[in-house]
Amino acid sequence: ALAERERWQHLADLADFALAMKVTLMNINYQSFNNFMLRIGKAARRIGMNKGAVLAGVIGARKPHYDIWGNTVNVASRMESTGVMGNIQV
Repeated sequence: ALAERERWQHLADLADFALAMKVTLMNINYQSFNNFMLRIGKAARRIGMNKGAVLAGVIGARKPHYDIWGNTVNVASRMESTGVMGNIQV
């Protein structure tokens, strides 16, 4: 039973992080009288979470940055973009 629980612990940790981020930004919103919601600014105000394989690495010759790709990322992105404002879609 413990091995099964450990197998899924990272998903529970990710959900806890998303909830903590939502609460923290709500507190910032309340204290600053702004409307940050889930992301600072007027971009998306939702979170999409998915589980699966991804490719990751540093790309860019002039301005290198770390990025991730794959169907898992695409699904999470669609979940975020079609989700309900202020909510976390898993």
